[in-house]
Amino acid sequence: MNRLNLLALSALIILGAVIAAGAGGTVGLKKFPIPTNPIALSRDVRRGTYFDAAGRRSAILGVEEGRFESWVYPMKLFHDCRLTVSIEGGDADIDLAGYARSVTAKPESFTITYAHPQFSIREIIFSPIDEPGSVILFDIDAARPLTLTVSFVPDLRPMWPAGLGGQSAGWNQQEKFFVISESRRKFNGLIGSPSAVSGSSTPAHMLGSGSVHFEITIDPKQARSEFIPIIITGNTDGRERAVEQYKKLASSIEPLYNQTVEHYRKLREERTSVHTPDKNYDLAFEWAKAALDKGLVANPDLGSGLIAGLGLSTDSARPGFGWFFGGDAFINSYAFLGYGDFETTRQAFRFLQKQQRADGKMMHELSQSGAMIRWFQDYPYGYYHADTTPLYIIAVDEYLTRSGDRAFLNESWESLKNAYAYCVSADKNSDGLMDNTAAGLGASELGSLQENLLTDVFLAAATVQAMRAMARMAELEGDEEAKKDAQTRFERGFATLNHAYWNPQLRRYVFAITTNGGQNPEQTAWPSVALAFHLFAEQLPENTLRSLASNEISTDWGTRMLANSSRAYDPIAYNNGGVWPFLTGFVAMGEYEYHHSISAFHHLIQTARLAQADALGFSSEIWSGDYYRPLDTSVPHQLFSSSPIISPFIRGTMGLRGDEIKKQLTVTPHLPAAWDSVEVGRYRVGDQSFSISIRKTAGSIRATIEKSSDEPYDLIFAPALAPFSKVQSAAIDGKPATFKIEESSQDLHVAVNARINRKIEIEIKFSAGIEIDLPVQEAGIGQRTSALKFLGVEKGADQLKLVIEGAAGRSYRMRVRSALGELKVDGAKLVGESGGWKEIEVSFPDSATEAYIRKTIEIGIQKSNRKLPRH
Repeated sequence: MNRLNLLALSALIILGAVIAAGAGGTVGLKKFPIPTNPIALSRDVRRGTYFDAAGRRSAILGVEEGRFESWVYPMKLFHDCRLTVSIEGGDADIDLAGYARSVTAKPESFTITYAHPQFSIREIIFSPIDEPGSVILFDIDAARPLTLTVSFVPDLRPMWPAGLGGQSAGWNQQEKFFVISESRRKFNGLIGSPSAVSGSSTPAHMLGSGSVHFEITIDPKQARSEFIPIIITGNTDGRERAVEQYKKLASSIEPLYNQTVEHYRKLREERTSVHTPDKNYDLAFEWAKAALDKGLVANPDLGSGLIAGLGLSTDSARPGFGWFFGGDAFINSYAFLGYGDFETTRQAFRFLQKQQRADGKMMHELSQSGAMIRWFQDYPYGYYHADTTPLYIIAVDEYLTRSGDRAFLNESWESLKNAYAYCVSADKNSDGLMDNTAAGLGASELGSLQENLLTDVFLAAATVQAMRAMARMAELEGDEEAKKDAQTRFERGFATLNHAYWNPQLRRYVFAITTNGGQNPEQTAWPSVALAFHLFAEQLPENTLRSLASNEISTDWGTRMLANSSRAYDPIAYNNGGVWPFLTGFVAMGEYEYHHSISAFHHLIQTARLAQADALGFSSEIWSGDYYRPLDTSVPHQLFSSSPIISPFIRGTMGLRGDEIKKQLTVTPHLPAAWDSVEVGRYRVGDQSFSISIRKTAGSIRATIEKSSDEPYDLIFAPALAPFSKVQSAAIDGKPATFKIEESSQDLHVAVNARINRKIEIEIKFSAGIEIDLPVQEAGIGQRTSALKFLGVEKGADQLKLVIEGAAGRSYRMRVRSALGELKVDGAKLVGESGGWKEIEVSFPDSATEAYIRKTIEIGIQKSNRKLPRH
């Protein structure tokens, strides 16, 4: 029996059970097992904190004490849904929100537990993965009969900025649901329950000014074996169809729940997974996958694409950023590729290609109500960002490299050439960079950073990388003319980026070049985009990297976009001081790219911790620059705030680069000094699936790499070792192998080239130089930044200078070790020793004027006469 027949049979069985139950009074649903989930998150209720239960076509958006709103895309059905209970013989209604005690978030559902002295209720909320509706199940344990009242404010509003008129709401006693509709009956919302006994009366042919409600009576004995369901659905194609959808949901609750569970099981177990010594990070990685996956939306009129994020709309029609964004999709594609979801990436690109403007410019945003209005003609938002078009070219190149999908390149080539032509047309002064003045917004949408702006460093970096990407793709496509032109423009833009944005007095790269031929020297996090693409090559970017790690940019929860030393800084400003996790992700990737791995790892873990700091499992859009909490206006489930939990780890911590075109895998890990192992499962390159396991001791690092077929691939394994490390040997499957040492300002890499068919083991033996272990400090909600900032190291002949910043009046501890001899420390004191590590403490003096103070610690190796150990 196929899956569809099984679903139909299950639906008939459940519908029969519901009908049979009706003979005894309350119509419930026979309880079915609710599977556990290994990544479930639970905690006591935080009142006012967001949650959602979202599928491809619908979403419940709410707060943890139980109030919520309902969307079936592109329509908002209702808001301010509240639950009250009355106890038989009691004289007062009980607002359940006051008794919400705990919550459990799973990717497939959200559960609120209400605890009252006379009853306990579990409310299980889910939106079936591919259905236009949502379901709520009440698991009730009560000693006396109850009446549950469900109240809400009807809306039936399309997502902004479209509108409807003539809405009305009415109770259908026969079907036991409210119908929210409009005069043509084309747009509809239904909410009800087969267990309902009555609904409130409403004005004819119009919506009332307040809420409506329906009631469900609860028999305690029956409730022990049955769930009480609420069914919600809506549509844009007629009343009859809406009723069919409602009945389908009502009769298929268990199989639909299990389908949703199965979808997220596959996401968890069949896509890339990680196992590190930090189990909280592993959990955040899995939740980031789920948070991103929930961004794929199937709009009945526009098709399937990636939205930017979700949040409560309350009495508006803007559910966070629950509509389609081009730039967000392209940036998030790095994370989708990171965990191997080529299919969603390709689907998102195709959706955006359909919206490409005739001149080649890619879409910035499109409301889910876009089919109901003249969105692109009458509203200014569709194409007003400059960066979206070069980001498109870069993202397709990344996808092509990882997937090897030459067919997609072929079908996209005209679109890519048009996008490339648009980028070229926006370079009005022929310096190789697009101009914000010609193409639109980039790093900043408002504020002082816009003053006299010609090209900001974000748009500059995106332009240069797009030219490089275009040259690579043109070569594959056999378009020699396009390849030559793109390569020429890449070289020109690369030179401009490295010269025009370099400030020799500040010895760092600046925010922008200006219309008057000068620079905007503001210290921002935006140069990190160029660092992430490894575009700063002609000037040493050390001071730029230090500025990103400094207390002026780095908080304990991510990086401010603008330094707090700037006169334009505002900690709650959208563009002038807030902490954007997506930008922190670029910072971490850039730091890894230039081997500043300690600060990079701190930024990665800080971003990962955001997934439990506010909405469970999700990361909020923007956080205060001064205090550890999101802004009140922040979208709580923002996709580009979850993607940096994945991308810097895959690309930086593990250093994974899969190239299906070249049949090559590169592994250049920057593992924290305290980590002794890490595993990445199911890293996807083309049709291959790689598993990478790395084990590290004080004197060796061993990688075991397996793949899913015998097709040969080139392999480069080049792990980072601490400065001054001495390499003794390398071996491939136990046989001696040649290696090459590549030194950077911060570490050294030992590169071993090999050929992998099915499985390979590479081991490198060494005597460690000076290793540094600096734990990532926990931050408490509402606290200011206080953690130690690690700016980098300076290497001498046999000593290492650690450049750090600490809060005035504070002391910090870190660990150091070396296999080359005893360590001598200046600028800090030795406070303990354990397991080969020396623990040192560094203190910073009090200051009446400075919040943070910079300091240098010198760590030298007192070389012994003993020979280095042979491994």
